[in-house]
Amino acid sequence: MSLKIVFPADRASVTSSSLYQWDYGQILQIESADLLPIVEVHFACVGMTEAIVRPCSVNNGLATVAIPDICLEHAGTIMAWVFEINGTEGMTRKTITIPV
Repeated sequence: MSLKIVFPADRASVTSSSLYQWDYGQILQIESADLLPIVEVHFACVGMTEAIVRPCSVNNGLATVAIPDICLEHAGTIMAWVFEINGTEGMTRKTITIPV
């Protein structure tokens, strides 16, 4: 199952439609015209002390990443930060809130 997020040109933060608790195997697709070729997504949810970092494949402005199943074990909110890497530098460019 895929959850697709489209970032308008003027937005750096969006809230997605809801996912269901225990619905494992979810894929997050992030569409943005300004994504760099090297992107990671950092996931965190209630009770986590460290984010789970997942590399993404980016093709024509569409990043695809698996949502960690552990994040779907809890009702609440998943936060996903899109971290772009440019050479030796990187920064969080976009934020996604995913209700569960």
